Amino acid sequence: MEDFIFDNGLKFIYKKSNSELSSICISLDAGAARDGEMLGVAHVTEHMIYKGTETRSEKEINTELSSIFGFQNAMTNYPYVVFYGTLLSEDLKNGLELFSDILLAPVFTEEGFKEEMEVIKQELKEWDEDLEQYTEDKLYYNCMENRRIKYPIIGTEESLNNITIDDTIDFFNNYYCANNATITIISDLEFEEVREMVEEHFIDWRSEKLPETKDVITIPKSGVFIDNKEDINSAKVQIIFPIDKLNQWEIKALRIFNQYFGEGVNSILFDTLRTKNALVYDVLTRVANEEHIKVYKITYSTAHENVEKSIEIVKELIKNIDGYRSILQKNDIEALIKSFRLKRLFANEQSVRLAMGISTYDTMFGDGMLYIDETENLDKLPIDYIIDTANKVLKNMTVQVISNK
Repeated sequence: MEDFIFDNGLKFIYKKSNSELSSICISLDAGAARDGEMLGVAHVTEHMIYKGTETRSEKEINTELSSIFGFQNAMTNYPYVVFYGTLLSEDLKNGLELFSDILLAPVFTEEGFKEEMEVIKQELKEWDEDLEQYTEDKLYYNCMENRRIKYPIIGTEESLNNITIDDTIDFFNNYYCANNATITIISDLEFEEVREMVEEHFIDWRSEKLPETKDVITIPKSGVFIDNKEDINSAKVQIIFPIDKLNQWEIKALRIFNQYFGEGVNSILFDTLRTKNALVYDVLTRVANEEHIKVYKITYSTAHENVEKSIEIVKELIKNIDGYRSILQKNDIEALIKSFRLKRLFANEQSVRLAMGISTYDTMFGDGMLYIDETENLDKLPIDYIIDTANKVLKNMTVQVISNK
């Protein structure tokens, strides 16, 4: 990988590929964590970017995106907003020109704003239809005090009704600037050729003094929270543990432990909750190592009458973590490391996912190489270090239950 910082502060990261495809990801520190009191304004601004520019209408933008990119999208998360896509390398210059026009010269009109707000309000109505998303939103609302993630990325009905076009323009002017952005490109074209393309289309992007913002990190309240939702056939359970205090090596150790404890059909959680007790169909775990959302997460569905039993089993498994020291051997750890690397490398075969990982890590942590580093030198992690890390994490347990009972 190579990187370059232009005079306007834009960071460019390049990775060589052997494919005829190129992938672009532009990440900005302009996610929902920057909303302030105007919840949802980051997400609204992302939508407004596509409503037209000084030289293109919304229809022309959509037509060109469809004709140039095989895949493209945008997404607002708490720590970042990203614009990304994959296209033929022969079209890379055209794709960069289109992205630069969208990001550097959008035109925010009252008509476009009203149209997009109606779309977003409809999106909010449909937001809770995803039971897993609903569970996570309730969990964060119940346990996160004085933090932006207490409320959904999309905002609330009240906040959306209060957002004006001027709020989106102010947000755009504050955060959509070169020195707040990272562009990652994975391509078979040579570095210097790609660098010149980026410079041609993004060198005029303005640089700004960024507003001082601060998201106070508080430990989630522990305990069990239960909320009712009618018309669901099973209960949804989500359990989180904060990982804000972990260093990079401990994050690696937790990812390896998760391969054993929660990942896949051979995991301890799956074997105990499903195979031995028939309480769940599946159990999902995730190490969410993102700025503002650093948690280890366990999610599953179960019958309403089995909620308490399933939670007690999870608690009992956590109590027995030290016992894994004598069970896990060197060859077991090697297999877990291989499994993690295989899954990560397989995902990164889609170059757009790799570009997104690099860009967002650079935005969140100031170093895109940290994303690559998560799969490196894992063989240096002793078994005791992995178990000690798991014990460090699996202490403060917060549980959210969504049930119709």
